[in-house]
Amino acid sequence: MKTTNNPIKDVMSKASAAGYSMADVCRVAEIDQSQASRWLSGRTKPLYASVVRLNQVVDAMVAARLQVLNKAMDEALK
Repeated sequence: MKTTNNPIKDVMSKASAAGYSMADVCRVAEIDQSQASRWLSGRTKPLYASVVRLNQVVDAMVAARLQVLNKAMDEALK
């Protein structure tokens, strides 16, 4: 994955590639979406902990989706 100088953009790109919106990620991460928008636009800079939290949430959401897809594939192949 290509990275930028904006770690929030990188996290949100990863989420988008997996089919999740910024609203989805923010809701699960319990981070206000307007705050994430300010980070994305570069108006404010996130704390390192916030970037880590968003990244962990995206990774967990992707893993959960993969688990569901794998289970569906296993069921379909029975």
